[in-house]
Amino acid sequence: MNKEKCRDLKLIPPINEIKAMFFDMDDTIVKYREPVIAGFNSIKESYPELENAIVDDMMKQFRELFSYEAVLNREVSYRKDISIRLSKILNGLGMDADDEKLHFSSVFWRAFWKKRRMVEGARDILQLCRKMKIPVAVITNGNPQIQFRTMIRLKLHDYVDVILTPRTIEEVKPNNFLFEKAMTIFDVEPKGVIMIGDSFSADMVGAMNAGIVPIWLNMSGKDKPEDGDVVEISSLRELVGLIQHGDDNYE
Repeated sequence: MNKEKCRDLKLIPPINEIKAMFFDMDDTIVKYREPVIAGFNSIKESYPELENAIVDDMMKQFRELFSYEAVLNREVSYRKDISIRLSKILNGLGMDADDEKLHFSSVFWRAFWKKRRMVEGARDILQLCRKMKIPVAVITNGNPQIQFRTMIRLKLHDYVDVILTPRTIEEVKPNNFLFEKAMTIFDVEPKGVIMIGDSFSADMVGAMNAGIVPIWLNMSGKDKPEDGDVVEISSLRELVGLIQHGDDNYE
């Protein structure tokens, strides 16, 4: 183990000193990219005029059309938000994308929810938190309606004590107000609090701003975008081992 890795691991407190654990939702404890790709593949297979469409390009547009204003706007349901984005993408590909006639968003959602599952190792780390009586908060920038439905479908309420979304707090990560709100709810100080997430710019920067331990779930092997005291892991199962073995990690 190199010296930098060893130094970063020392940021993780012993398990008996962990006061709370915060998790991002999408592609941290629950799969998101895979279900969205499944949704686009299903749409492509359902409409012959999309035969030459490139799913990666559709995904890119889907992300670019995302608006936090739509998430925060209580008048726009998550289904409407997705329908609007899909319509713009499909119109750009030459379709007359009338969702009321073609029902392409229904095609998307059927495929999406089939693939909306927990990330490997997520249940293990959440069960460990429950066993050790460590409070758990989910802090997400995702659409609140999708996130709450996900909580119900995957029975995450068995493990998660609090979920904070842009609509409940009216802020988005990396604003440290969300992290401070979670700490206030649990009545804990930053020392001994951990944040796990896949987005460096939202989760890690937000955690560092809030003074809590940032653990970057880098499953795709991306380069670290900036310097900072951040623990990097490639899987949640790795995190379980790091927390359970404590000082053994530094040898």
